[in-house]
Amino acid sequence: MRIATGRRWEGAPSPRPIPRPVRLSVAAAAAVLLLSACQDPAGVGLGLIDEEQLNPNVRTVPVTALAETADTTIAIGIAATSTSGAIQTRVLAGRVADPVFGDARAVAYVDLLQSSALDSGAEPGDVVDAWLELDRVYAYGDTTTALPLELREVQGDWEVDTSYPADTLFATGDVLSTTTIVASDTLRRFDLPDAWVTANAGLLVGDDFDDDFEGFAIDVPASFVAAPGVVFGFNTFASEGSGLRVVVDEDTLLFPLSEVFTSIATDPPTMAPAGTLGLRAGSGAAIRFDADFSSIGPTPLARARVRLPVDASLARDGAFVRPIADRSFLYGVRTVDGEETRTLLSDNVLYDGDDELTVVATGTLTSQVQSLLLDPSEAFERYEVRPVAGIASLNIYPLVLPESQPEAGPRFTLTLVGSAPE
Repeated sequence: MRIATGRRWEGAPSPRPIPRPVRLSVAAAAAVLLLSACQDPAGVGLGLIDEEQLNPNVRTVPVTALAETADTTIAIGIAATSTSGAIQTRVLAGRVADPVFGDARAVAYVDLLQSSALDSGAEPGDVVDAWLELDRVYAYGDTTTALPLELREVQGDWEVDTSYPADTLFATGDVLSTTTIVASDTLRRFDLPDAWVTANAGLLVGDDFDDDFEGFAIDVPASFVAAPGVVFGFNTFASEGSGLRVVVDEDTLLFPLSEVFTSIATDPPTMAPAGTLGLRAGSGAAIRFDADFSSIGPTPLARARVRLPVDASLARDGAFVRPIADRSFLYGVRTVDGEETRTLLSDNVLYDGDDELTVVATGTLTSQVQSLLLDPSEAFERYEVRPVAGIASLNIYPLVLPESQPEAGPRFTLTLVGSAPE
């Protein structure tokens, strides 16, 4: 496989657009300067735990029209941090039956780089043994499942800078090795048969390995029935133990993972939870919502946050685990000259471990909301929460819909400098 460089990779986070300048009216600018001089924003209750109730300068703006929108991010990228391009830290394999968020099947594809420690004088006869080892770091589904996996060699070319559909499957050869994985496993290995090692010894130590070898596919057997099953995730980094071990003479060399891809196919849920927008990463859907700030007026702003309540009870049902998305991106969307543009407002939409997704890093979000408070023409048409590209997962977004929790539903929380105008 050719290692592509110097290009923008499909699935990589878009470059951050430069925030549009804040256009201040003379009166609004004067108000900002006067109030800022009288009161330091850093001291306006920013450390309060329950700021919405205890701080008189806090206003809330309800989130409306919370719904799903299309997400085209696919789980493809580069495992090696020394290679330019989009990093993909995890691959998934397995099958799970989940009526609440939908069934899913994941197939992992991993390509390899020849070991930098390989002696240039190595001969095919020096190759003694080989096995693929993977570091298990993630689980979605029934964690008591003993998951059978098969290893096959990929046939035909594939490149990480190709716009494959998320559920693309590549052609593969016969089963080379099998293993069974349980949730307590960390490193797990696929032993390659002697016949494969002998047949590929020349390729393993030759000059054209990186170009000519297309990697392995990891999938459940066709006979596997998910009842309910599980999808496991594996770290892609050699520093965590993942890679191909090749015994050459008396040395065991590590061939690290290079290009990786997770094919994810999902079905719609049959028992979607009432009152909840039940989305899942890897399903081709993201989150969109609106907000109307007209009730606040042209007021100087110390901080803006977004709070999205979740139904955390959906994360676990006995041994069946659905990880809640622990980090996401928040975008503002406008149409400029007939084209949609996205401004990255925060790359730290974090799950607090209890009952909300909350924006933590708020610098850009605060400045953008300040801009639209002073000039409504700066308002975004909508906001979007999207999974982080580069971390393959089936993490869930069990967001509570506004009509299901009207008193403390999804909302913006604005800490003002001084009091808002009446």
